[in-house]
Amino acid sequence: MGDSLRGGIETGLKECPKCILILTPNFLANNGWSKREYDSIFTRELVEKQQVVLPVWSGVNAADVYEYSPILADRVAVNWSLGVEEVARRLVRSLDA
Repeated sequence: MGDSLRGGIETGLKECPKCILILTPNFLANNGWSKREYDSIFTRELVEKQQVVLPVWSGVNAADVYEYSPILADRVAVNWSLGVEEVARRLVRSLDA
């Protein structure tokens, strides 16, 4: 209690081995914190020269993601429509790789 929320988020974005990014219509429309967090993790990928983002699409399509970020649209993503168990299975595989 009393700790900086922003500081904690920044630490997490710098230190997490991977970042699961749930892309929804609300996420894509939000230009506030979620956009800043995406920008931060994208910058980290550029600086560290490694892929950190694991995208999950939920209610969005390739055109929606491309409009938000052409680079992000190029990433292989898992679609939430496959069901929670399959999404979880694929994320675990990506985390173990």
